[in-house]
Amino acid sequence: MSRNRKRRVTREAAPKDARRKPEAGPALSWWRNLGRGPKWLAATMTPLILTVAIPGIAPWAVDRTRDLFGEQKLAASGENYPSLIAGAYWATDFVVTEPISTFDYKAVVDRDGAQMGTSGHKVTLISNRAGQIAIEKVTAVVEHRRPPLAGTAFIADPQGVGDVAQFDFQLDSFIGGEIPALVRDESADPTKPMAPYLANGKIRYVEEGKPEHLMIRASTTKCYCQWRVRIEYSYRGGRAQVIVPPPSAKPFTTTAWSNHQIEYNMHSGDTGTAARHDCTTQPSTCRTSP
Repeated sequence: MSRNRKRRVTREAAPKDARRKPEAGPALSWWRNLGRGPKWLAATMTPLILTVAIPGIAPWAVDRTRDLFGEQKLAASGENYPSLIAGAYWATDFVVTEPISTFDYKAVVDRDGAQMGTSGHKVTLISNRAGQIAIEKVTAVVEHRRPPLAGTAFIADPQGVGDVAQFDFQLDSFIGGEIPALVRDESADPTKPMAPYLANGKIRYVEEGKPEHLMIRASTTKCYCQWRVRIEYSYRGGRAQVIVPPPSAKPFTTTAWSNHQIEYNMHSGDTGTAARHDCTTQPSTCRTSP
């Protein structure tokens, strides 16, 4: 009797052990593993998967992935662009002692030189998002104001026509606050008042794959100004800003004309020859305006 019971139990237990769940397919296993993985992996892969699974969601998915990695929506860089100004006018606080025969104007530029009176600059904007980024506001913020640079001046009067600027900053206005970007009249008549940049609904857009270059003139008659450009923009209902140059880099600089100690004039006198003037002993030989 005991043997029969054992055999019966064995025969009855076998079907119970054999009832196993079917193995998951490769796709289901992949999704389960993705869920068990780090959160950043799931967050990164999900938008990419949706891009394939749902037509038309690709731009959103690409933007979402860039957001996860902290990529800035609008990248910007800035540089001095003197060719916006027809003439070349630079000044430094240092007293340059080189004779005119060996002088190179970079001796002024490289020693913390700044463009005098009016300076030219270029800001490059690059979109890192799939849709259009709207530029909402452009202003300048002057960080430091002090007396104009008065060591050495380099002067080369216009020999042609400068490049076209898109807007101007009048650095002597709105002291202590933001200075709006202004657009000249289409006739370029300096006597006519300038209008605010982006006025009348003329919003400028930046699109992916198409860098935009903002050509800027800045002017002062009072100070040596260190300043930066603040650009406010909007994208998909959100608003942000970018500073050019960034706080970690040197700011843009513009200095007013002043009485200098030394002047290097590349087109001095009737002969058009270069000359070096000692403005301390012979102030009448030196220039104080363009």
